[in-house]
Amino acid sequence: MTTEPPDRRTATAQWGPVAWSYTADDEAETARVAAQLVTTTPSVWPAHGRIRLRVRSTRDRAALDRLEQVAAGPARRLREENYRRAPDGTWLCRGNRPADATDQALPRHAVGHHDGRWTILHDDGSGTEQRARTGDIVLRALVAAALTALGGLTVHASAATGRDGRAVMFLGDSGTGKSTLALRLAQAGGCFVSGDRTLLVPGPGGWWAVGAGLLPRFRWGTLEGLDLAMRVRDAALLRHGDGRCRVADLPRTPAKVVFTPAESEHVLGVRTADCAPLGKLVVLSPAEGGGPVARAVAPEETAAAVRAHSLPSDAGCLAWPVPKRPAQARDIAGLVEEVAGAALAWDPVRHRAADALRRVLTVTPGAPPSGPPASAP
Repeated sequence: MTTEPPDRRTATAQWGPVAWSYTADDEAETARVAAQLVTTTPSVWPAHGRIRLRVRSTRDRAALDRLEQVAAGPARRLREENYRRAPDGTWLCRGNRPADATDQALPRHAVGHHDGRWTILHDDGSGTEQRARTGDIVLRALVAAALTALGGLTVHASAATGRDGRAVMFLGDSGTGKSTLALRLAQAGGCFVSGDRTLLVPGPGGWWAVGAGLLPRFRWGTLEGLDLAMRVRDAALLRHGDGRCRVADLPRTPAKVVFTPAESEHVLGVRTADCAPLGKLVVLSPAEGGGPVARAVAPEETAAAVRAHSLPSDAGCLAWPVPKRPAQARDIAGLVEEVAGAALAWDPVRHRAADALRRVLTVTPGAPPSGPPASAP
């Protein structure tokens, strides 16, 4: 008996409650897109309650030309691109980018939804790398749209799991060490979930932390503080070249280094996960002096921090076609009543992440602030 080889033009995976598939004419495009949104550990989200997302990438210049004639109305934003909508609901990338756009512009393309499947239309002359970059951004936006439809809230936060498999989410302004603490927690036997923003999603058994589909990205200060800078400089990373050129040999050193989930394991030495049941919310702030100080916080303070760090959905103009499920809609007040909250004042430059983690993870409600010396986890 013979078996058919797998069709390498289609990739399938699960991201929290979203079971997605991506099909392209070029298997190299499929592989590059899948590398961005496949973690190194299987999803722990239960089998029931999943949303199915199907995406097809194809080249069709004639269809794009027709859309150019009819797409109109106010421009809507997806990441750093402006789109205009056609009468059939298809979104066309028009090229007039927002004033604050910084990344290289995407080539002309369109995104539409028909018969339960999303389609990305590219120009005939587009290359594999261009199509994969567009497909990566669109697929992640569609995952965000599905999570938002399930009642997900996007938060400027990092998340990782401990050895118990429950996620700790770190909220705070830029520079307060969110990604540093998440990476250190993952190094201590957990999994890295998200390094920039996280979705809080109501699910089976309570609230879940789900990665927002953004890849782990770290400043050099974070990597140096965790003794990883030399390993990263010697690595060849997909998002900083073609996966063959070392970071140290790039013409320009990136301000932030971006990793696929597999690269996070091989280079940083941490496992990655798409989601985990939420166990703790930690609010970060700068230390006023001395060592790191951790304390318990009231639900009202945690709720205020979640609201302060809430962000618009990464879905942008791509709305999920099914209305939000009312039975799963839950508010922030309910979240903070169900999940323990803590606060940590520390300095990511002066203090050891291991000591800060030890203090904040052992905080219990009603306990006095924790500030004595602590050993590494």
